[in-house]
Amino acid sequence: MTTRGKRPPDMNMLCDARVETKHIAELREAHRLMGRPEHVSPFSVLIAAMSNNWAPGCFEAVWAMHEYTFKTGYQTTFLEEHDRCFQPYDALGTMRNNIYMKALAEGYEFLCYVDNDVAPPPDALVRLMRRYLPVVFPLVRWPGNEWVHERLEVGRVEEGQGLAYATASVLSMVVFQTRVFFPWASTPFWSDAIGADEGFHFRRLELSGIRPFVDTDVVVDCVKPPSFPLDERKSLKRPVTYQVSQP
Repeated sequence: MTTRGKRPPDMNMLCDARVETKHIAELREAHRLMGRPEHVSPFSVLIAAMSNNWAPGCFEAVWAMHEYTFKTGYQTTFLEEHDRCFQPYDALGTMRNNIYMKALAEGYEFLCYVDNDVAPPPDALVRLMRRYLPVVFPLVRWPGNEWVHERLEVGRVEEGQGLAYATASVLSMVVFQTRVFFPWASTPFWSDAIGADEGFHFRRLELSGIRPFVDTDVVVDCVKPPSFPLDERKSLKRPVTYQVSQP
């Protein structure tokens, strides 16, 4: 768990009192109606930051989201995963695998991956969780008002259009139901190779029957454009599909 920020002095009191709140009762009833098994903390969420190399203002934004989610009535834990990369990007898969294994082992129902250069609004996580989808991510934009998803396979997505199906997303921020990872409880889902990019991983999900969605009503800002390592290698050429013409 992160050592940054101050633990509210009345945290234990909040944990004890919150069990009987109207919101928790509603969560439990929603849990029952969805046919889910009994859970001591329905809709609990692990917020996992990928390392602690925070861009200015981003830790404060993510921490504010964590506090807002907790005060709304959800059981939350904020974690900064140890940076295991020796070279840039070379252990991101191991870091992501370690995080979801922690989430499964400790019984969380949701997992929120968040990068160190993301500044979400305080209510972003609550709004995404309330979609109750296996995989959902916000609309991510970077300086210059450019939409990240234009570089991927989601196509052009406009803000404020509700949910849209997408075949991939940047992983700046994404919310999973942890049950998605049950088939990979002992076999890692995320790969470390740079070539195993977002499209590769989301195809694995789709072949397992999991469809990811983007919530265009939730907009999250990246303070800098995301990296696309393969695009930065000028020696690489995009593959060409040849079609044989009939004589």
